[in-house]
Formats: sequence, C-alpha cells, structure tokens
Amino acid sequence: MKKLIYIFIVMFFYSCTPYGAQVEKSLRYAAHNRSQLEQVLQHYRKNDADSLKFKAAKFLIQNMPYHRSYSAEAYLAYCREMDSLFINCEEGDTIMAHKAQEISSRHQNNLTIEYDILNITADYLKWNIDYSFNVWQESDFLRHLTFDEFCEYVLPYKCLELQPMIKWKEQWRDSLRGELDEAVKIDELKYCVRRAAEFVTWSYRDADSIVRLDKKHINGINFTEILDMPTLAKQPYATCGERSRFGIMTCRSKGIPVSLDYTPNWADRWDTHYWNHVYVESRRSFDYEPMQTYPGGVHFIDTPMAKVFRQTYAPHPILIDAIEDGEKLPRSLGHIFIQDVTSEYCRTANIDISLKKNVKQTSDYAYLAVFDNQEWVPVDICKVKRGRALYNNVGLDILYMVVGYDNQQLIPLSSPFIVDVQKNITYVESSSNQKQNIRMYRKFPSYGHIYATKKLLKGGQIEAADNPDFKGAVKMALLPDDHLLSGEVPILDSLPYRYWRLCSSHERSTDMAELFFYDRDSIKLIEGKLIYPDVEFRNPVFDTHEHINDRDPLTYFAVDNNCDPKRWIGFDFGKPVAINKVIYIRRGDGNDVMPGDEYELHYWTGDKWHKHDSKIANGIYVDFTDVPVDRLYYIKGISRGSQDRIFLYKDGEIRWY
Repeated sequence: MKKLIYIFIVMFFYSCTPYGAQVEKSLRYAAHNRSQLEQVLQHYRKNDADSLKFKAAKFLIQNMPYHRSYSAEAYLAYCREMDSLFINCEEGDTIMAHKAQEISSRHQNNLTIEYDILNITADYLKWNIDYSFNVWQESDFLRHLTFDEFCEYVLPYKCLELQPMIKWKEQWRDSLRGELDEAVKIDELKYCVRRAAEFVTWSYRDADSIVRLDKKHINGINFTEILDMPTLAKQPYATCGERSRFGIMTCRSKGIPVSLDYTPNWADRWDTHYWNHVYVESRRSFDYEPMQTYPGGVHFIDTPMAKVFRQTYAPHPILIDAIEDGEKLPRSLGHIFIQDVTSEYCRTANIDISLKKNVKQTSDYAYLAVFDNQEWVPVDICKVKRGRALYNNVGLDILYMVVGYDNQQLIPLSSPFIVDVQKNITYVESSSNQKQNIRMYRKFPSYGHIYATKKLLKGGQIEAADNPDFKGAVKMALLPDDHLLSGEVPILDSLPYRYWRLCSSHERSTDMAELFFYDRDSIKLIEGKLIYPDVEFRNPVFDTHEHINDRDPLTYFAVDNNCDPKRWIGFDFGKPVAINKVIYIRRGDGNDVMPGDEYELHYWTGDKWHKHDSKIANGIYVDFTDVPVDRLYYIKGISRGSQDRIFLYKDGEIRWY
C-alpha cells in the first residue's frame, strides 16, 4: 500500500510540472545546469508562435541524459595538430599513422568527455533550435519531413556521439557543395533529395577537393576519433565508420536528411559495417558509403544482415531501460542512441525463443547473438518475460543464439537456431550417437569478390620438356575452366622430364597462388628451382615469380599468353622426374585448404565448443572422421588467417552460416 501511495505521489508531482515527466526527469539530472535548460524552455514557452520550437526544446532536453561530448577547447587543439599532420603527408605514408598515434597519446590527458546535460548552455541550445528551424523552412530537401522526422534529421546539435558542442552546421554549410547550387535550378532536380546527397558526395572527389578519405585504414593504428569536419576531411586513411561520419556531417550541414546506419556484426562474417542512408521525398530511400559508392549505387545488397540500426538522438527504449536498471551492456550494443531499421533493408521475422531452464540468469535481459569468426556477438536485446525472449524484425536465413551477459562473459541461454526464409525456426541440437566423416576444401565460404575476378581464374596448362627453353614442350594437363578455387590434376604420361612449367591456356592471364608437384613413385611433394622468361610484372607487390611456391595463398603469379614474350613459370627439378599429380590453388582469399597447414574441427555441445580433432592437410582437402551428426560445426585454421566459419553438414554438403 505504501508503495502504491509513493507511485501516486510521484505521478501527481510530474503531472503538475509545466514540461512533462520526461523533461522534469532530465532537469533533475541537470543538477547545477538546470537553470540553463529552464531558460530555453521558458524562452519558447512564453510565445504561442514558438509552440513548435518549445516542443523541439522539450525533445532535445528529455533525450539529453547520457549524451556526452568532448570538451571543445582541448579537443579542437588536438584536431588542429592532427590537421597539420594530415595535410603534409603523402599518399602511402605509413609513418603518418604512427605520428597520429603519438599525437593522440600526447593529448589524451587533456581530452575530457562530459555529459551534455551538465554543460550545455542556454545560448548554444537556443541558437541550435533557431538555426535548425530556419534550415527546415528554407531547404528544398526537407519539405517531406514530419516534425518527428525533423527532430532526428535536422534538430539535434550533434549527429555523432562525443561530437563537441560547436556550431558545425553553420561552419560547413557552404563547403563541399559541389554542383548542388547549380543543379537545383533544374526543375527535375530542385527537390530531389537523392541527387542532392549525390552531388555532395561527388564533390569529395573533385580535383580541388580537400577530402582524402578514400584510402583504406591501416590495421593496428588507433588514435582518438576525429569528429571535426575540416580535420576529418584531410585524414588520408579511413574506415567505413570514418567515411560515414564525414558523410552525415557534410550532408546535414546543408539541410540534406542523411543518417548513419550500421550493423553491429555481419550475419555471416566478422566485423561491423557503417554507411549513410538518405531519406528521400518519394519512392525508396538509398544507402551508400561515401568515397566507395554513391546514393543509388550497389552497396552490399546481397550480404545477409541480422540487425540494422540507425544512429539517432533519442535513445533506444530497451537499451536505456537496461542502463537505468543497472545492466552492463556488451560492447556491440554499447551505443544506446539508435533505432532499429532492419525491416527497411531486408525481410524480417518476429521470433519467440524459449530459454533454457537450467541456466541461472541474474539479469532481466537477454541478447540475440550471431557468430563472427571467433565468438558470439550480441546484436539485439530484449527483456525476458516468463522465461522467453521475444525479438522483432530479425533478418532471415541466419543462424542465431540467445545469450546472457554477466561480468563481461556471454552465457548461452538457448541452443543455436536458424530463422529460415519461410520465417520458421529450426534449432540445431541433437542427441544422436551416429557418426559421419566430413571433408573440407575451405575454412570459410567463398564470396562474390572471388567470382568477380573469374576471367583471371580460368584455365592453365601444365607442360614438360627436356630443355629450359621448353622447345618441343609436351602438354601434360589442362586445368579446368570451371575450377575457380583450388584443385588437382593427374599426370598420366609416364615419361620423366627435368623441366616443368605452368602457362596460360587462353589468350589472357591466369592468376595462380600456389603450385605443387608430387613425385610419381613416392607421392611426395618435390621442390624445384624456379625458371622464367624476363618479362615485366603486372603488379610487383602481389605478382612476382617467387609467389608461385611461397606458401602464401594471398600472393600470386600471373601467367599470360597475351604478351611478348609470353609469361610462364617453370620448375627445374635438377633431374628428370615423373609426376603423379599437380595441385593448384588459384588467386583468392587465402581460405582454401593449404597442403601442410593445420586445421581444427569443433562442434557445439550446448554451452561451449568442443574440439573434435586436429589434422594436417596433405592436399587440397582435409578429412575429419567419426564426427557426431546434426551439430553446429566450426572449422578453424591454425596455421594462418583469422577467417574461420561455422557450418552445418548434411548429405555431403556444407551449408555455411
């Protein structure tokens, strides 16, 4: 009874405030800064003509708790030093990246991150509201926005978390506009939001543009993120996240409704991915990654996505509840200012999963996880109700598992399960004692980028001769055109030859990563001295003679008949040898089974991975015997690489997930 009375009193108190319960809650969080926020509210409340601005002020204030920013003065000093470094570095300058890391370390102690609600000023907030309304009224590209959409696409004083509270919208309004101002004079383009974003994006590549974000980020180099547009523009290396941060800031500063969308982790591979999304006035909206694609271009349209989120100003309702309940969120869901937009990108299903009853769960929350190359990664959250986890709008044809999160550890709360294209749920679990043998040719699925280079992955011819010039060479084997990955060909001719070579079987290049010759009598790999004509390299970094047998599947050598002299690669074995077979691995992603490499097979036991066996490959495949059937399997390369993947195996067929 006392608790009910307390709740009634609290509700009555909030109902009596002039700003509503949520705003009043934020004002209490503001503590000593409350007066600054109340100045803003009173400023717009006193004039009926400002009723919409008053509503906008309440939106900003009620969603302000937990937003944080770098203190502007120290942060901009850091950016100025980074700016000087970036502008003076040359393309390909890896030393620059190390210097950037040094600058970041030196400034680290001066950089402070503060809660917005404790530091924002009334003047800044009023300026932002007035400026944003002017942009909304004047921009031809915002006329389709409702007030609620305006509150997310135009109104916020920041579009990125930790962004310092400066007048960035005004400062970059007139920069990098490209052909935008000319194009709007054409009737068809005047209100076309997609083309507006496209013109701004194209301006990044203008000859006189200062933007340099097109080069790939250097792995292993980390520095404090750049959230200042002039500095970020000059950064010569960038991740998808950095390019997308730049894209949203440049477009929003010009009144173009662009958001930053991302997937916490791909459904079938490692890593998160960020991109921009432009909210258009009609038809469907478009996604793109600045410097890589343009609005309306092809951008990962075939890659399965479990969840997609849009970074917003308002927090995700379940994530904010979890934080206020004391929940420690996993890193993949650490950004709470998001909106679930998965259904805008793919077909989805709502799922209801029964949780294991024998697992102690101290939290009221459960996470939907996918598997990256090494571990389960949470991509969604729900509050557990009566031992069940309900998730809305999850991607289809994907393997998931529900997990808990306690003390930075993931706790399996369900068996792995697949949500198929018919929206059916199938659990991957079995108590069968049956066994099977599994043959693996790869440790990771082959993706479209391999097929995209298929014209360079076809054919090839093995020849032998008794002289190093290969006069009168004998054709020993043709490598099939339809084997784009790896394979082996038998050598049926019984005569021994000292000199053997690979050449192209077409009037074009054939790219080969590795070539192995096996002796007829011992069936063992034999080594020879490389011989080759004096020809120019097509790509000196990847395409050199030594790559044909350097045991690195990510390098290659290209044989080519369409040049003079023809490019081929030969082996001098020192004496005539009879060859039993030739194993080849074509240029690719490095995930074909490599002779001599070690591989492990694991399967899921209910709450952890169980190592079944470890094998050394003797050829282009590796066999695992006596494997329990109907399990979730995981192939892991021990000798090289980090791309390892889970799969199902049935009737001799691998189904990667």
